[in-house]
Amino acid sequence: MYVCPNCKGKLKLFESSHLECINKSCHLPKKIFPIINKIPILIPFTLEDCILEDFYSGNFINFGSKKRDTSNIKMKIKKTIKDLIYGKNNKTIKNYKYLADHLKKDSKILIIGGGTVGSGTDYFFSICKKKAIKIDSIDVYFSQNITAIADAHYLPFENESYELVIIQAVLEHVINPHRVVEEIYRILANNAIVYAETPFMQCVHEGPYDFTRFSHSGHRWLFKKFKEVSSGAHHGAFSSSLFILSYAISGLMRNKAIGILIRILFTRFSKFLDSLNDYKSNIDVACGTYFLGIKSNDYFNKKNQIKIGTFYRGSQKK
Repeated sequence: MYVCPNCKGKLKLFESSHLECINKSCHLPKKIFPIINKIPILIPFTLEDCILEDFYSGNFINFGSKKRDTSNIKMKIKKTIKDLIYGKNNKTIKNYKYLADHLKKDSKILIIGGGTVGSGTDYFFSICKKKAIKIDSIDVYFSQNITAIADAHYLPFENESYELVIIQAVLEHVINPHRVVEEIYRILANNAIVYAETPFMQCVHEGPYDFTRFSHSGHRWLFKKFKEVSSGAHHGAFSSSLFILSYAISGLMRNKAIGILIRILFTRFSKFLDSLNDYKSNIDVACGTYFLGIKSNDYFNKKNQIKIGTFYRGSQKK
């Protein structure tokens, strides 16, 4: 099932305690990957784009932000409360419905950053269950949702082994998003689907592990090898304004609770204003953008698939 995250060679299981790369030409210094709580830790700590530190304590496994819930019950309660307070994202729900409807029975999907269940996914997971779809899920910390702990720069999976990859609110947290997208392209089968959501006009979150923002055009260029099905803003200009203003006011008042209260009071109203706002304005001031695309060998072989200068869909004159 798994391969070496570095050389992509075979891994051998040793007494259910660890996996080991048996490729003698693999230059990874540490070729042993421990298994803890039945979850393999498949991170090549010494490689260039792996910024994670090789340290964990007992059963507490978290190579990213330390503030994480590992209990499914706690995460479900938090998700339910957030949905009640902030409302659901109709654009994301629509996109996940597309994914669910286009997945064939017995497909394999990979969720990158799946330690926390993404918003708008309820219908999607119910359809996956009905279609007996196999779901692999990775993150950099332990939770009951994942099947492996791995670094998205170095995916421990074979070429063309998935029919869908989902990467929701993750690409801002990786040091080299281009490498991550190359890895996604590698593990997807021909005519398989990728779905990504990435912030644009948002404040820093998860502190030291937040690196990058993408405009709509920049996000499209990141996925230039893929044929586009759809793309756009999943939260618009007013959501961006609320996000930034609430953080600015909480900083001014030296009180984080004030920012949270502002978002509780005005998030639903901001989403409503986003729905009224001009599409082009939302593109230019998107709180976050999405890309839904297909890995197509025919599309890729045409070369120069995108003229990024003419792709722009915002309100400014070209």
